[in-house]
Amino acid sequence: MTHFLEIENIAKTYWSDDGKTETKVVLPLTMGIREGEMVMFLGPSGCGKTTLMRIVGGLETRDHGIIRLEGEELGGPNRRRGMVFQSYSSFPWLSVRENIKFGTRYRKDITATEKNEVTDHYMHMVGLTKYRDFYTNKISGGMRQRVAIARTLASSPQVLLMDEPFGALDAQTREHLQLQLMDINTEEKKTTIFVTHDVEEAILLANRIVIFSARPARVVKEIDVDAIIPVEDRRNGTADMKTFFDLRSDIHKIIRDQYAETLQEA
Repeated sequence: MTHFLEIENIAKTYWSDDGKTETKVVLPLTMGIREGEMVMFLGPSGCGKTTLMRIVGGLETRDHGIIRLEGEELGGPNRRRGMVFQSYSSFPWLSVRENIKFGTRYRKDITATEKNEVTDHYMHMVGLTKYRDFYTNKISGGMRQRVAIARTLASSPQVLLMDEPFGALDAQTREHLQLQLMDINTEEKKTTIFVTHDVEEAILLANRIVIFSARPARVVKEIDVDAIIPVEDRRNGTADMKTFFDLRSDIHKIIRDQYAETLQEA
């Protein structure tokens, strides 16, 4: 079966400066991602999940393998893939609206008027219209992360790559943005790879969770979250708590077992 996004036989090794010591980061790995699917990458710290996501985004080289989007092989970074980082990536000399509009800068598929409409659409979607004229160094971290998400969506990528985007936020802001991302994903149906260390976040947001081994990364287990807890139940807070906690416990055990392997090798 051909998937919207295909990761085929991707592998990555880092070498020491003297070229004598190798560190395998990603073993030859193959997976497919459906259009509109949100896939969460989970695994022990340093296992290689972020490296794999950066390879998909064209921000990291690979030793071998192919990344395909709609059957077309991808190389370096391009507008078909948009990335949101953990750090607050905004331009402090621009207003909230100007930051979001920057995402449309290289779009040639829409007119200047449509760029303004797209900007206002995503600014409203992330709840920042009343802050449109604020400089981003005058708003909170959670708001700056909303700016980054809106700017990336405004650039109209086919694949959204998110590297622990809520990791530096307080619990209340994090929960708010998680729910907001669920709403955005429902409306946009954006194909997304999301790297996180937070198991509950993964269960809340994912259509599918991919759990990686300790480094070098290989897939230990894939979990179809939608088949266990329907997304509407998660969004509305009506999910069966026993099912949720059982799934959380199972995932934690898998990750603990993988982490134990890293301690044995140390």
